[in-house]
Amino acid sequence: MANGEGAAPLYEITSQVETYDRAPSGSFTNGVQVSFRTRSGAQGSVFVPYTDYTIAAVRQRVTERATAMEAVQNLTGEG
Repeated sequence: MANGEGAAPLYEITSQVETYDRAPSGSFTNGVQVSFRTRSGAQGSVFVPYTDYTIAAVRQRVTERATAMEAVQNLTGEG
């Protein structure tokens, strides 16, 4: 199907929890832990600081993580 029409979406958001995490500077920052499930059933999450909490930023972070998780899920041994 063209452009993935009819294919399961790469991921689905399953929850959002307000929390905090350590920033690169070492201090703590408030944000949201966004959990998702990929089309293969792998479950993951990303932390998004409040300062970056936009639809575009969440979509980018989840898409990057889900894409990597799907690639790992599809690994097979060689030989």
